Amino acid sequence: MSKPFDLKFIPFNALHISNLNMRHSETAPDIDDILPSVRERGIRQPLIVRREGGTAKAPKYGIVAGRRRHFCLATIAEDGTEIADVPCCVMDAKDDALAIETSIIENVARLAPTEMEQYEAFKVLADKGQSVDDIAAVFGITPNSVKRRLALGALIPDVREAYTNQQIDAASIRALTMATEEQQAEWIALFNSDDYCPLGPQLKAWLTGGGVITTDKALFDLAEYSGTILTDLFGEHGQFADTEHFWESQNAAIAKAVEAYKADGWKEIILGERGHYFPRYNHAAHPKDQGGRVYVETRENGEVTFHEGYITDDEAQKIRRALSNGEAKVGKATKTNRPEMSGPMADYMNLHRHAIARAELIKRPDLALRLTVAHMICGARNWKVDGTGSRSRKEETRTSIESSKAEALLAEERRAVFTLLGLKGEHPQIYHRHYSPYDVCEIFAQLLTLEDADVLRVQAFCLSETLAVDSSEVEAVGLLTQPSFGDYWSPDEAFFTLLRDKPTINAMVKDIAGKSCADGAVTDTAKTQKQIIKNRMAGEGVAKASPDWLPKWATFPAKPYKAVDGCPPAQAARRIAILFKSA
Repeated sequence: MSKPFDLKFIPFNALHISNLNMRHSETAPDIDDILPSVRERGIRQPLIVRREGGTAKAPKYGIVAGRRRHFCLATIAEDGTEIADVPCCVMDAKDDALAIETSIIENVARLAPTEMEQYEAFKVLADKGQSVDDIAAVFGITPNSVKRRLALGALIPDVREAYTNQQIDAASIRALTMATEEQQAEWIALFNSDDYCPLGPQLKAWLTGGGVITTDKALFDLAEYSGTILTDLFGEHGQFADTEHFWESQNAAIAKAVEAYKADGWKEIILGERGHYFPRYNHAAHPKDQGGRVYVETRENGEVTFHEGYITDDEAQKIRRALSNGEAKVGKATKTNRPEMSGPMADYMNLHRHAIARAELIKRPDLALRLTVAHMICGARNWKVDGTGSRSRKEETRTSIESSKAEALLAEERRAVFTLLGLKGEHPQIYHRHYSPYDVCEIFAQLLTLEDADVLRVQAFCLSETLAVDSSEVEAVGLLTQPSFGDYWSPDEAFFTLLRDKPTINAMVKDIAGKSCADGAVTDTAKTQKQIIKNRMAGEGVAKASPDWLPKWATFPAKPYKAVDGCPPAQAARRIAILFKSA
């Protein structure tokens, strides 16, 4: 087997830069780092050359690798120094492929060439018969990397030129490798005009005339798909060229999956509208054999998720009520006595309990941290994040909450957190109804300047601000912190306005005035009995006032006057009490 190189000493004036050198057309290179060494010691590493022109007696040689060393010698020669014959490794003049390999390897080892330079070099090797795998093996890269560079060859000249001149960014040029020549021509015309021109991810969507749907979203067998799939060499997955055709196949696959669920015993499969998210936050897990449904969520990007075993929260609550009433089977709601708490009263009490739990939570960053992590893992109704949920339709309830001590503490903390976050404004507000005016990175950067204790303080407030009303989390915080309800709240006019159930009012009279008084007033109107409670609190007609009296509801956990089911806070506390017995 012949040697690929022969060592020769060649006169300097017989050397020139070969056209096969991948940098032959570039301007003079920077040689400041090696010129002093070449001046002092000469060429220590042979140039790699091949026979190119000249005569038998005076042959000429093209430099394939060693361009910078040649420029050093030329600079020294310009100073009038005589250049000795140059040591060179001469390769076979017929082996263009090997010459290209040698040039690229030498240049890649020193300075990574551009993608377009690599394409041009790889194309010469491919034209000489080298396979993609062979080219990849020579340079120690993956075959896909070679394919990516060669894909640039599919670009029309105007696009390649714009990319070479760095007018087109890498994301856009990669998207254009998926385009037809007609699409490239249309796009470059837009690019050179004053009209809107899609770039990067928008360019991918422009190529398909719609959204980008990648092949990993397909429920069907790609081998059986009759439409066009664009090969994305720069992405992990291909892209469907015709989104309408994709949806025809995807919908057929969804229908097939629905039939499979029915055959598997699921009674009901709910198909959500495309683009609508499944609201898991107001659904509860429920087994198939007890009526659980399958909800199908379909997103605009083609992704389909089958949520198995869910019913609505309202349905789950009805089932829990029926089971707590001892009903063996869950049927239609049976007529019951009037609950001790009306809907507005439950709303009123829940909002005050919510405010107190939040006010306690800002004092306990350790609890807030752990509850935050639980929210991150499991989700929660308000983890959007939304800080506008603690509102009531009743004006008297809103007034009562806004003037409460708990809300005053929260307002004070809101101002402090607003300042810690470096925010400015006359009315401190962290959360907004429809959007956040703050930039995530700006807030993140500000948090990085704070001590851990201050970050925990901010976190505790944010969790307090987003804690959902009428949630088991409120009861959990109350059980763990055991706040003194009376420190925050006492029965106000709104409370008495919303208090309507006569048996419950009479039980409250018994609490504050004793059994005999309650029995004596049992046939009185609700208004009269409520006035008895007010009088006792104020000390009117009695030896000693009871200003600190609180209803049984005003404690954690709440205690009902009648059945637990008629007192929503007590209901919620009962569901979770066992979880926190040892906490």
